[in-house]
Amino acid sequence: MSSLYALTGRKMIQTSYISTATSAMSTKDLLALLQQCRDSNADKGVTGMLLYGNGTFLQVLEGDEGVVDALIAKIRKDPRHANLKMLYRKAIERRQYSDWSMGFKRVSDKELKNVEELRDFNEQDFSPDYLSQHAAVVQSLMNHFRKEHFKAIGQSELGVDEEDRMMNVLHHIIRGAVRALAILMVVTILWGVVDVISALYYQVFVPSIEGLRARDIIVVFGSFLAVLIAIEIFLNITLYLRDDVVHVRLVVATALMAIARKVIIFDFEKIEPMYILATGIVVLALGVVYWLMDQKIVWANQK
Repeated sequence: MSSLYALTGRKMIQTSYISTATSAMSTKDLLALLQQCRDSNADKGVTGMLLYGNGTFLQVLEGDEGVVDALIAKIRKDPRHANLKMLYRKAIERRQYSDWSMGFKRVSDKELKNVEELRDFNEQDFSPDYLSQHAAVVQSLMNHFRKEHFKAIGQSELGVDEEDRMMNVLHHIIRGAVRALAILMVVTILWGVVDVISALYYQVFVPSIEGLRARDIIVVFGSFLAVLIAIEIFLNITLYLRDDVVHVRLVVATALMAIARKVIIFDFEKIEPMYILATGIVVLALGVVYWLMDQKIVWANQK
């Protein structure tokens, strides 16, 4: 995502604001607000998190600079809150809330007891006056609830901020191994590009037009798809170094795309019907698993 923004010259930003609810928000009101945010943000490519407590909203938004700025202008006019105050606005290289069209948490004394850095902070302190003067508290709150979300959906498998020092050392070693695999995969991709050039030359350019058969084109397509699959595996490998993606979900998505691409070059004259049926079952199973994991993220956000 960050490379896409760099290529197009667009800037990705993260911004945060705090405001006061104009009336007490019931659970039903909050769920309606949250659903509206998620539907709107998903269409705009905006991600973030919303905290509510003590009649106060604290929200973080991230995405394309123009889109986020336009959204903030719209939020200012929302009658459900008042006294909106911007806490910060900064350029970012990558998202911190990439799997949330809008994460949500209701702040309470019970929840705050679990925030180690905020032992003396309580729900009554969750107010515009206090939070606007204590940036470190805002950051601690966001970090805590984001990490809780990661744990809920099984992320941060290779985190280097574990309490156990030995696990930190082992995770550093594994991260080094992942980097080595990434380098080797780049070599594989370059090798695949050479194979594509070779296939184009021997299957398309060397034979005469009359001798060119559909199967020759399929061979070339197969070489192209092999490189594309290798690139996806490379992305899969490197994303294991990040804590803002669901790794299992990524693996399933990669497998689903790889199999779907292979279907394009099936030679149905030579493939057995059972092979085609088995492929269809695998694609269906992977699709269902991916959907279930997506639902798990939605359920985790609603907690």
